[in-house]
Amino acid sequence: MSEPKRRFDWFGFIIGLIALYAGYLVLWYPLKSLSTIVVIFGVFIILRGVYQLWFGSQMTKFLGVRSGWTIFSAIVNIIIGIIFVAHINVGVVFIVYMFAIWFLLDAIFQLFTARFYQFFGKKYYIVIVILGCLNLLFAVILLFNPILAGGFIVFMLAFFFFATGLSEIVEAF
Repeated sequence: MSEPKRRFDWFGFIIGLIALYAGYLVLWYPLKSLSTIVVIFGVFIILRGVYQLWFGSQMTKFLGVRSGWTIFSAIVNIIIGIIFVAHINVGVVFIVYMFAIWFLLDAIFQLFTARFYQFFGKKYYIVIVILGCLNLLFAVILLFNPILAGGFIVFMLAFFFFATGLSEIVEAF
């Protein structure tokens, strides 16, 4: 049986090259990359707030239900989004600490749930506890060293672009 002929995917190839270039730019200009993330995040939060305002008005219009909390949440989101876009440094600090706290909470959760892995064997449980402790240590380091946390975020973004770019290029052939 012969396989169907597959044509070269130029669009995927170009997307792959753009993603590789984006990864290069992220590594070469880390502060601009963090600032761009903050602006995108801020615009997203503003758009989410506008959507919540619209949704709240629709709830009142069609369901006859007052939506005070939805309106309040929308206004808070819009204000936070404007702060992120207008004061990028505030947004960078927020995102850096948000990642550190996220990793900290995830590491704590991993340690609390490690006991369930005892059912799969003691060695497996010990490995999970050791990795959880390492994650906890890494999270605390990120929490108290925001520059390292910012660098880590940039590295993760660059890795994402490189991995996406390479996979798109491979899939193009």
